[in-house]
Amino acid sequence: MPKEESVHDGPTVDAKHPPVVAELHEEKSLLKSIQKYRGQILFGVTLMLLLYRWNLQSVNMILIVVFVFWGSIRLLSTTNLFSSKIEITHKSSTIRSAKITGFLLAVILTFLVISSLIFLNVSPQPGGDPVMFDSPNFEDGAFQNLEEFDDGNSSWWGTLGEFMVSDSKRAPTTVLPTIGYQSIELNDGEISITWFGHSTILIETTNVTIITDPLFGEDNTDPLFFGPSPFPYEHPYSLSELPQIDHVFISHDHYDHLDMDTIKELSDSTFFVPLGVKSHLLRWGITDGQVSEFDWYEEANITDEFQVALTPAQHFSGRGLMNMDSTLWGSWVFELEDSTLYFSGDTGYMEEFKTIGERYGPFDIAFLESGQYDIAWKDVHMFPDEVVQAAIDLNAMSVLPIHNSKFELALHPWEEPLELVTSIGSSKNISVTTPMIGETFLLNQPHPDDEWWLNVSVGTPSFLKTNPLVGVALAPLNLVGIVWIVAGRQAKRNLDDYEE
Repeated sequence: MPKEESVHDGPTVDAKHPPVVAELHEEKSLLKSIQKYRGQILFGVTLMLLLYRWNLQSVNMILIVVFVFWGSIRLLSTTNLFSSKIEITHKSSTIRSAKITGFLLAVILTFLVISSLIFLNVSPQPGGDPVMFDSPNFEDGAFQNLEEFDDGNSSWWGTLGEFMVSDSKRAPTTVLPTIGYQSIELNDGEISITWFGHSTILIETTNVTIITDPLFGEDNTDPLFFGPSPFPYEHPYSLSELPQIDHVFISHDHYDHLDMDTIKELSDSTFFVPLGVKSHLLRWGITDGQVSEFDWYEEANITDEFQVALTPAQHFSGRGLMNMDSTLWGSWVFELEDSTLYFSGDTGYMEEFKTIGERYGPFDIAFLESGQYDIAWKDVHMFPDEVVQAAIDLNAMSVLPIHNSKFELALHPWEEPLELVTSIGSSKNISVTTPMIGETFLLNQPHPDDEWWLNVSVGTPSFLKTNPLVGVALAPLNLVGIVWIVAGRQAKRNLDDYEE
């Protein structure tokens, strides 16, 4: 008699590999893999923890990229990619590894070149095309500084190496305390000032509202998103909460001073820019009649109560690889309501400060660049002692340090410019104004001078960075990892010799 087939509704059971056995087999396989690579795992983890304790997080990031790249090559080299054989060998091939390495590098390089070309030729971010100018400051297709200086290329490599050493002091570890913008009711002749971090300053009177180098939003300083992001503020700012801006003053075209999205939001304002910067604004939709260009020491009467002049600065310009120094950079003098204000933009220390002071001073207040300085670019960014000397040269009654407290663009602690300018200024009887970010004050009233940065809380480092027991254990564990790696390779070599 034929046997009846048994019918049941339960799951099919593989008699050869029951579920429990299969799970045990997978766990055993995983354990074998961990045991096989335990030396590499232990060495890698302990090395990264050591680098973390030594403030070398940047090196850790490089190691991660290298590991991912190496792992991808190892994985692909076990396939039949770049092999005439159809079957997969499951063993890494040195020849295929070399071919795959070249292939991946070619793909990455091609991607970078194509994306850069697309960005430079299609994206509006780089701005307009450079043109020639009939200016005494324009020579050989580029604008020139008044004083020649050494580029200091020898210092760049050292600075680059120092950037690899991550230091949490270069950026705040917590949200920076700021004040939400609140307008002040002004009387005739009064001027209010609000600093929004970096080089963005709002200046208001009963008749006019102006802003310098407006930079709002959370974008990076670099259009390709490689640059640092802004520090987190307790009160983020937007143009929508500010009064109608009548006039916008730009010092130069670097991305942390000329922001495309912010400019587009200010499309109802008029703009005052150094030579060449107008081409950027035109590409972004600002009309020709809204923009006035200035050369150094060119002046304009905007109203009977408001006169401006573009004055020299010692810096450089450019928004792409092919347009370096194709636009002018400068500082601004504002004669407003019987007061005189100076905005430095970005600049290194220069003897021309004395000329500007003699020609337009004394200044009721000078907004002087103080931050993002380094020995590698000492001629285009001022150190704190130079800021104080510039205030003396300009004959400024008070100085407000700007170009700080927003981005990590140099090696110094984020609060150092405020601290040093305040202390050095005090030793030389220079009044230093230090409002909180977003704080509004009146020019003709006592200026805020609180050391608000001292109240910024410092985050607690991880115990992995500070615990002494972790520090003691890491070096021996790292050595154990090396021993395991060497022992594993020797065992594999002995096995290969035995099989031969």
